Amino acid sequence: MKTLLVSDNKEDWEKIRKVLKVHYPKIELVCSINASDAITVASSDGPFGFFMIDCNMKEEDPNELGLNLIDFTGSRPIIFLGNEAIINDRVSQELFATNEFNEKIFKPLERDGFIDEFIAKINRSLSWVKEEEFEQSLEEVNPDDYIKMKIKAFYLYQTFPYDIFLAITSKTYIKIISADKPYTHSLLVTYAKKNVKFLHIKKDDQLKYLEAESLKCLKSLKSVTFTNKDIYLLQIRSITILHQYIIALGVTPTVLSLANALTDSINAVFDNKENILKVLVEFPYFYEGIASKSLLTAYLAAAVAKKLLWESETTKKKLSMCSILHDVTLPDEGMSKINSETSPLLKEYSAEQQRLFLQHPISAAEYAKQFISYPDIDYIIESHHELLSRKGFPNKPSTSKLTKVCAVFNIAQFVAAELDGTVVNPDALNKVIKTMSRDYNKGVFKEIMTLTKQLFRVK
Repeated sequence: MKTLLVSDNKEDWEKIRKVLKVHYPKIELVCSINASDAITVASSDGPFGFFMIDCNMKEEDPNELGLNLIDFTGSRPIIFLGNEAIINDRVSQELFATNEFNEKIFKPLERDGFIDEFIAKINRSLSWVKEEEFEQSLEEVNPDDYIKMKIKAFYLYQTFPYDIFLAITSKTYIKIISADKPYTHSLLVTYAKKNVKFLHIKKDDQLKYLEAESLKCLKSLKSVTFTNKDIYLLQIRSITILHQYIIALGVTPTVLSLANALTDSINAVFDNKENILKVLVEFPYFYEGIASKSLLTAYLAAAVAKKLLWESETTKKKLSMCSILHDVTLPDEGMSKINSETSPLLKEYSAEQQRLFLQHPISAAEYAKQFISYPDIDYIIESHHELLSRKGFPNKPSTSKLTKVCAVFNIAQFVAAELDGTVVNPDALNKVIKTMSRDYNKGVFKEIMTLTKQLFRVK
């Protein structure tokens, strides 16, 4: 097990290291000289069972550092070192109360009774570690027993029903989320900034999770009122679960039931709102990614269909289902923002990821064929990046092959990609329309572009 000491006094490093070596040979001491280094080490060299913070550091705020460490790693005991007056002045009661095992050790360290006091307070921290079974968080595993889950999915929760792991090497995983225990979104942000795209769950746990969450979503979609703004988060969560289920197990009866409930919910919510601008103002853009872009596409398509006076429930549901499925096979969340095979953003990905992106309309259409209650959605999905100029992909069909429903869906998904993650205002809407003017303001797309401008109230 490891502990992290943050101090700018290297003499104290050595004193504490010697005591630990004699009395706790299984504890590895890692030392950081400042707050910035401590956060970096905490994210890359853990897990740490507890922390020690030197409150006498002149250039650092020990209170801010302590809050940042527990915000990043979750609750851990902290032993505060320093002169009594300095600790009492610089460590808030809020921070000290974050863990009942937090302790203070007053300086100087060169005094009678220090070692006995140090041992007693280390033992308190270790009692927390034992209770949390912390040493089990680092595991040698068989990767074949685990399934990848997109890190993005965990932003939809504050607790998760199963243990979740981060791959350190191909066979060494760290448990970073414990089953049914709170975690912070800043933990996820820190890993995301280090380009972590996936976390891992045991295969058996994933199957239980998908089935249980699907049933929860089904129940909630039928009970949450359409006027509740949380309906969008529920729909994003449901789309996320649906995508995970499809990739893991294919199109099962549970998938079909959840997909049907989603299309019903989306169209009922839009009928209740009546105005796409109301939806855009309420939409939770901070969940930017494949699921949120899919939901935005559904609402935009519903708005255009209403402008076209399309009253058929079948048609409206088909547009919603296309929205839910069209990006299901994208290999990376960021790719939901890409609308062209010549986009500079595409070059940021590996050759294999680029290949999968260019094929994703076809692979998504293969799944769509299994939704037999929604005829022709496979063609709409396969064509969702096509253009009249034949500069789209993947098939570059003739002009006559792109129908009005294709135009509605293609424009809706393009706008959704541009708006996802953006706070909507007139400038943002005008920018999107301007971006589309060259490729979408002609042929069968022209009428849909005119209606979209009317919806957005832009010229």
